[in-house]
Amino acid sequence: MTSTATRRAAREPGRRAALLVLVLAAIAGLAAGCGRDDPPDLVNGKRLFTGEGKCGSCHILARAGTGGTIGPNLDQAFLASRRAGFGEQTIEEVVRNQIDETLNNSLMPEDLVVGQDARDVAAYVAQAAGSPGEDPGGTVPGDPLAEPGQEGKRIFNAAGCASCHALSDAGASAAVGPSLDDAARGTAGGLPTREWLRQSIVEPNAILAAGYPRNLMPDYGRRLNPRQVQALVDYLMRAGNR
Repeated sequence: MTSTATRRAAREPGRRAALLVLVLAAIAGLAAGCGRDDPPDLVNGKRLFTGEGKCGSCHILARAGTGGTIGPNLDQAFLASRRAGFGEQTIEEVVRNQIDETLNNSLMPEDLVVGQDARDVAAYVAQAAGSPGEDPGGTVPGDPLAEPGQEGKRIFNAAGCASCHALSDAGASAAVGPSLDDAARGTAGGLPTREWLRQSIVEPNAILAAGYPRNLMPDYGRRLNPRQVQALVDYLMRAGNR
C-alpha cells in the first residue's frame, strides 16, 4: 500500500464517523421541517445572524462577514458536508436542531432565536456555510441589510465585539475587555476620542487599557475595511455615551 493510500485509509474511520453524526442530527431534526409550505426569509435570517441574534459574535461565516471564534467555524464545519453530497435541506435541519436543542453546559444560549426566526437563521446558514462567493439578491453584505444609521451596530455584533465588550445599546454584557458604555468620553495618549477609538480598533496593542494584556484583542485593521471602521467609530461615539 502506498503512503498516500495508507493516509487515506487512516482518515476513513473519522470521516465516516463525522458523516454519521451529520446524518443522525439531520434525522433528529426532520420532524421540524414536515409540512412547511412558505419558503424561509433569508434576508431576515442573515439580519438575525449578524445582528440581534448575535450568532456572528461567536461564529465565523465568510458570506455574512462575521468573525467570532467562541463557537465553531461554520464554513469549516459544513464544507466537508457539502463535499460529501449533503444538500442545503439537510444542513438546514442540522442547524435548526442545534438551535432548538442546546446542549447542557453549552456556550450557546438557549432560545437565541425561536420559531420562524430560528428557521430563517438555519436556512441562511445552510445556504451560506462553506459556499464561497457573495449572497444573492437581498442578502448581499453591507448597507442593504442595515437600517439607516445602524451599520455600525451591525458591524459591532457581526465582528464579534459583543463577545468581549459590554455595550448597553447593543445588549452586550461581556467583560473580557473594557466596557464601551462610556467610550465616547474616553481617550488616551493625548489623542482625540475618535482617533483613539479608531486606533484601538485597528492597532489594539498601541495603547492598552489599564489592567489588560497585549494581544487580547484581534487586529481589526485586517478584518474591517476603512468604511466599516468609520461606521463602527461613529456608532461607538453615539452609543458609548452613558
